[in-house]
Amino acid sequence: MSLRIRLVLSIALLLLVSLATGAAAAWLRAERSVHTEMEAALSVGQHTVGSALAHLAGRPVPESRSDEDITTLLTRLVGAFNGDRHLKVSLRQPGGGVVASSRLAVPDHPAPTWFVRSLDVPQLSAEVPLPGFSGQGLWLRLETDPSGEVSEVWGELGDDAVMMLLFSALALPMVYWTLGRALRSVDRLSKAFAQVAETGMETARPVAEAGPPELRRLAVGFNRMIERLAAAEARNRRLHEQLQTIQEEERADLARDLHDEVGPYLFAINVDVTALMAAAERVGDSAMRDQARSAREAVAHVQQEVKAILARLRPPGLSDLGLRAALENLAAFWRARRPDVAIAVTVAPGPHLGEAGDTAIYRVVQESLSNAIRHGRPGAVSVGVASCASGITVDIADDGDGLPAEAPLSTGYGLRGMAERVAALGGSLTVANRPEGGVRVHAVLPSATGISALATPEAA
Repeated sequence: MSLRIRLVLSIALLLLVSLATGAAAAWLRAERSVHTEMEAALSVGQHTVGSALAHLAGRPVPESRSDEDITTLLTRLVGAFNGDRHLKVSLRQPGGGVVASSRLAVPDHPAPTWFVRSLDVPQLSAEVPLPGFSGQGLWLRLETDPSGEVSEVWGELGDDAVMMLLFSALALPMVYWTLGRALRSVDRLSKAFAQVAETGMETARPVAEAGPPELRRLAVGFNRMIERLAAAEARNRRLHEQLQTIQEEERADLARDLHDEVGPYLFAINVDVTALMAAAERVGDSAMRDQARSAREAVAHVQQEVKAILARLRPPGLSDLGLRAALENLAAFWRARRPDVAIAVTVAPGPHLGEAGDTAIYRVVQESLSNAIRHGRPGAVSVGVASCASGITVDIADDGDGLPAEAPLSTGYGLRGMAERVAALGGSLTVANRPEGGVRVHAVLPSATGISALATPEAA
């Protein structure tokens, strides 16, 4: 559940608790208020009846007035309470029979029975004897009825509840919208962090520095972070580029020294040994001849090893014939040694990456072929170089045993070297087992423009 939804639900829960608390407090106040109102209504009724009876007692009584006339006057007095909301007055006979009774006002919206019972307001009553008014033993009974007051309280509570619900209905969408606007910065930061985690600093972009001050400071900090990380990564790439350049220069120097210094000496030794063999033949010294032949074979072996070292130090044909010919020569080298492995090389026409890019591609293919044939026991290996929207892709796939699950990919020096060489040019490298068996090495190198941009600071 998102933070936005959790905050809105928390506010809604707080409103419900507030509504329940307010309803409980109103219920307690209502019980006291109704009880007080009933006591006041009974007191007022007693005072009104007493005043009316005192007024009647102070009037001259005609000799012809009968008990019926007194009953009529008392009935009128009872009728004066018709329509009262809280008090019911009845004229009663000595046996409790009702002679006349007032009618209570009927509430427009009666309260539910359960609510009336929940208030538990007792019914108050008072009896007023009439000894001086009637010889029939009539008396007045005053009774409170809380239903009218309770209905009024119920209506007020309903109005309050409706107002609270309307307030909630308006406030919660407003809070949801406000939180959405405030949390947009968090969403932008979350997406930016996810993009950095997935694709690295190459695609990292600054986020908008908007929103509340607290979130704006986070955005400012993120932008400064990616700016510094991008600068650090650019420095690391330039250092890797410089390191690869130095390594290639050292390889070239070693190859040149082996070729120019060791090569002539090996040739001279071979010539001298051949001369010794010829001299031994002339004098008929078979022991010297055999020793000279062994020495010549040793020299030939050393010459072959030197040629192999030269091939590893400086790719044959890469600078003169191009990447396609160099890769074909590399494939031919392994075909000659492992004729049981089918090696296919495909180099599609596309943009040229320059010497640094071609050398990186060659080294990736060289290391991948060596690993596949030495460790994977493959039956076939395919090498593909093709162009894509971002530069050049290199794929080397075999059908061998694959990588062991328990061996981390970062422990091999050759794999680390390939990854560093590709990263130095701003590319990416992935090595993984294929679902159908074997290993796939996939590298993506940027265009020559990107490689040149990486090399420019060093050249300066």
